[in-house]
Amino acid sequence: MTELPPPTPDPQPMPPLPVPPFSWPAFIGGIVLALTIGLVLNLVSGLLGMASGSAPLALLIGAIPGLLLAGIGAMRRTAHPGFGTGLLVGGCIVALIGGTCGASMVGASFH
Repeated sequence: MTELPPPTPDPQPMPPLPVPPFSWPAFIGGIVLALTIGLVLNLVSGLLGMASGSAPLALLIGAIPGLLLAGIGAMRRTAHPGFGTGLLVGGCIVALIGGTCGASMVGASFH
């Protein structure tokens, strides 16, 4: 008769990774970086939105750079909470301004 091996103990869960503290200078740096990159990308997306000739399409094209920056900021929030949150907030500002400017360049009115 063969003997069964002794039961293995349950594996211990990994301890949680330490969360770095929130940093206000990193938050401000994330906003400034998002606004600077968004300025350049919104110029390009505004011209592409104007070329489309459609106000709803121009609104979406104008908002794309801000949405990309906000997505990157949302992914970075776990590793670097201050910088990621600043990038997220700056990306939302860029998306709002880029979308409205992209649509208004085509002739849409927001009254």
